[in-house]
Amino acid sequence: MRANPLSTLSDDLATALVPDAPSASPAMPSDAEYDELAAFHGIERERLVLIHPGSHRAAPAWPAERYADVADQLAADGWQIAIVGDAPDPERTAGVLGAMQTAALFLAGAVAPATLPRLIANARLLVSDDAAASSPVAAARALGTPHIVLEEHPRDTGSDAIAARARAALSKTGDAHPGEPFTLHMPAAHESA
Repeated sequence: MRANPLSTLSDDLATALVPDAPSASPAMPSDAEYDELAAFHGIERERLVLIHPGSHRAAPAWPAERYADVADQLAADGWQIAIVGDAPDPERTAGVLGAMQTAALFLAGAVAPATLPRLIANARLLVSDDAAASSPVAAARALGTPHIVLEEHPRDTGSDAIAARARAALSKTGDAHPGEPFTLHMPAAHESA
């Protein structure tokens, strides 16, 4: 039986992989746990982009509308967008989803701390406000997942510039590929006679 290459890495990262708040050390989830999460939410590893709008500071670096604009641009290119974050910060994560014009997976509060490293490892890109020690960016750095840290850019950096950086980062990921943009279709209204 082959050893799980992520299990060694998870031991090293256990203290850094807690989304937005320190807690007990999470363990790497079993393959079945992650596979269940992926199947339930329809996560597509080849085109998954994570948007983590949470911040470890009182004032986040970016407003929800700018995150939504970046997410919409990448979704229009065919990337699968997943909003991740903590249950304690639903206004911020839900604000991004609410400001979006395209469909996205809303995983805020749905991903257990032990499952987050696997989700980040399977993502093609992570976009987040800050790189505090307990943030998902720390995990992305350790796992080799491409990431964009918004606090490393001037505060007035526009969403078009970040979307361009995201596209450049995604183009360098060999096994990543966008799909057809997902569009929500509304059922036709039936007229009653």
